Amino acid sequence: MKAVALFSGGLDSILAIKIIEKQGIDIIPVVFKSYFFDSERAERFSNIYQLNLKVIDFSNDHLKIVMKPIYGYGKNLNPCIDCHALMIKMAGEIMTQEKASFLITGEVLGERPFSQSKRGLDLIDKLSGLGDITLRPLSAKVLKPTLPERNGWVDRKKLYGLQGRSRKAQFELAVEYGIKIYDSPAGGCLLTDPNFAKKMKNLLKTKFESDDISLLGIGRHFFIDGYHLLLGETKWKTKSY
Repeated sequence: MKAVALFSGGLDSILAIKIIEKQGIDIIPVVFKSYFFDSERAERFSNIYQLNLKVIDFSNDHLKIVMKPIYGYGKNLNPCIDCHALMIKMAGEIMTQEKASFLITGEVLGERPFSQSKRGLDLIDKLSGLGDITLRPLSAKVLKPTLPERNGWVDRKKLYGLQGRSRKAQFELAVEYGIKIYDSPAGGCLLTDPNFAKKMKNLLKTKFESDDISLLGIGRHFFIDGYHLLLGETKWKTKSY
């Protein structure tokens, strides 16, 4: 039996894969990249842990939900619920292509107040339409049993009931599963950065092209009457002879 795993390269997603692999399930890890986050960390850790990672560029689909999310934004311009649901929905398409049976993620109940609250996870499941086959091994015991658990494809007793923002339990599990190399918890999505989000909000009000997004990290930006003005600086080096 096979399962598709959403893999960010973070400790939670590494653990989720190890937990399900231990139950004899073959894992197909996938990572998504867009204009606002890359796949570098996932690719790096897939090499460390010898995972056959699939990299999916969903930049244009992701940009559409950034422009008009169904469930709104987080603290800045991050449409996390819509974003996670889109990833799961597209992972479901890969699941069908690969003839896998279910999906897994490294999400932990309550770890992030917006997208990983009970309501946030329920909305993700509703929007993706794949909630009953989306297994979250780290928090399964504090969530409703999914189809893979009810059908005995995985043993629910061997899953976990983690919740909250403390990372102590994950660090202990890392030792148990022999995971010695992992990054400290960190973001990675530019849309959660207040300065970038402010510029992106203004860019959305203009007639922009996708290539313009990559320019938001350089120079000084002015948005006037629907126009975007970028000022840069050229430094000339002189040499005396």
